[in-house]
Amino acid sequence: YGRMCTGSVGEWSSCTEVCGVTGTKERTRTIQILPTADGIQCSTFDFKEVDACNRICYYGGSVTDTKCDCRIGYAGSCCELDIDECANANGGCQQKCENTLGSFKCRCWDGFQINQFGVCEDINECTSGEAGCAKLCMNFAGGYSCGCTPPSILEMDGKSCAEENYCLTNPDAFNCSHHCVIHKNSFQCECPGGYVLDKNAYQCIDLDECANNNFCMGGSCMNSNGTAFCECGIGRGLDSDGVKCIDVDECQAGLSQCSHTCENVNAGHVCLCPAGMVIGRDHKTCEDENECVRDPSPCSHTCTNLHLSFSCMCPEDMELESDQSTCCEIGKCIAPLKTEKGGSSNWIIALSSVAVVIVLVLVVIVWRTLRRTIRSNEKVIRAIQQGPDVYYNKNTDMELETRGLGLAGTSRAEPYQTFQRRNVPSQSFSVDDEQEKDI
Repeated sequence: YGRMCTGSVGEWSSCTEVCGVTGTKERTRTIQILPTADGIQCSTFDFKEVDACNRICYYGGSVTDTKCDCRIGYAGSCCELDIDECANANGGCQQKCENTLGSFKCRCWDGFQINQFGVCEDINECTSGEAGCAKLCMNFAGGYSCGCTPPSILEMDGKSCAEENYCLTNPDAFNCSHHCVIHKNSFQCECPGGYVLDKNAYQCIDLDECANNNFCMGGSCMNSNGTAFCECGIGRGLDSDGVKCIDVDECQAGLSQCSHTCENVNAGHVCLCPAGMVIGRDHKTCEDENECVRDPSPCSHTCTNLHLSFSCMCPEDMELESDQSTCCEIGKCIAPLKTEKGGSSNWIIALSSVAVVIVLVLVVIVWRTLRRTIRSNEKVIRAIQQGPDVYYNKNTDMELETRGLGLAGTSRAEPYQTFQRRNVPSQSFSVDDEQEKDI
């Protein structure tokens, strides 16, 4: 007789590496030899399969048997790191070095350009026409300067020439409260930051920045001479433009000083602790929680505090229940319900639910039957009270008046006989009251 075998294959485990040349994964294959007619017993054995995975070298690196061969400009076990060539001797550049992914570039300062030999040389803005000077132009390394022939004077744009210095020759220029500049062959008063010219264009007056609705949005604005202050409140600050109050993420900015976990909230932050720890009085540092001082205590008898946990202990003649908290006499602890694989506990819960529903349905049926019986008895008693001409037919659920049958004819009333319905007034009636009348 030949042997029969069966088996199963487990799932692959996670790869040991995310990149490089050493990543492996494994799975377990189980083979079971079934019993046969010749009496050979069954046997089971497992063996592991190992396979390569995530053999990756980034940025075009090559995978070899032992390592990743990286392209020039990259490094790391997986070629995942860009080499900053500018960090070493400025990359060999004369002026500025700009690092790029896998390489770098040499650049020049403003006023210079790279020639055909890779050297930065000065740009002559005066000869190239870039300067735009009205009269005189003087070039120097990295820049230029415009000038005028006397008695002309350079205007505020730094290029145009005025016929004379109107800030000195024009009497009105002396009315400027702060600064006077030459502008368009005349003069002009100027103000420092935070001030504006009045309607006469001579005197500088304070600029009320708080009057601008777009400044200090969401905060409190306080104007002052030449400036303004925006108060955003605790946990908030100005945005990059300096005009709007926004929430400051203290967790990301490293301002929280939380010992463990920081959670940012609007206009503040909260320090959180892992299980078994509580926040300290400074609201920043997590400390071990002494669970034994809780009320009620987590243990029925003796509680010992441990780091991030606690332990319950019992007297010599007692032992712990399955909840690891309650002590009971040795041998009398209630064993926990054992559930097999497959969810037998779920079946127990389901059957219990069905039983509860059935009981509720039976209770409703019994209650409705009793109510109908009581109502029928009340109608019979009311019929007897009204006299021999009124009877109750239980088959038709009606109060009826017989036609000449009398009291003796009650037993002969049938549901198909013709009766005339009569409104019977409702009266209070009890068996005890009727017995008193008979007496």
